[in-house]
Amino acid sequence: MSEDSLSRLDLLYFARRVVQQQAERALAEIDRWIAAEERKAAALRRDAERNRQRPDWLVQYGLNRRNIDWLHRGDCWAAVKSGRCRPVTREQALDALRHDVPACTHCQPDTELRFLE
Repeated sequence: MSEDSLSRLDLLYFARRVVQQQAERALAEIDRWIAAEERKAAALRRDAERNRQRPDWLVQYGLNRRNIDWLHRGDCWAAVKSGRCRPVTREQALDALRHDVPACTHCQPDTELRFLE
């Protein structure tokens, strides 16, 4: 087919196909952006929920579950890793420090509580 044999209608159909392909690519890209933003929003909601549930202070018990080994902040990674922690109030945390319970060296709850020995 030569260029002269293409009718105006053929050219319009061709232009329509090109625009449709570009639109489909653009929509696919926008859908990817939307999905990425939805994942970010979901992650922010999960983080906010975790922060609402996280206590301010934790005591870590020893293997016998009687002795308190460490005092942690609620967001301390070492406390989460141990799995032997229980939440306590600010007053209980201060009382534990007064009774010589060591403060975690990672999260330093004594500094956060402004506890001076």
